[in-house]
Amino acid sequence: MARPIRETPILFGEDARRFLAEMEIRHPEPPEVRARRLRNYEICKKAYEEGMAEHRAREEANGGIDPWFRKV
Repeated sequence: MARPIRETPILFGEDARRFLAEMEIRHPEPPEVRARRLRNYEICKKAYEEGMAEHRAREEANGGIDPWFRKV
């Protein structure tokens, strides 16, 4: 069984200043990383759309009920 997640600690003093300073620094995404991320997104989006098209086709063929998709 998983352990419960601890609360996020609150930062004070120097730790808080260091954290805020680090958050101000921008780390731009390299173009090749962005291209790979967008390509993976498009692949997942296409797979989802194809799966939903099959789901709708099964529902239409079975009178509004998809036997492969049970609502729990």
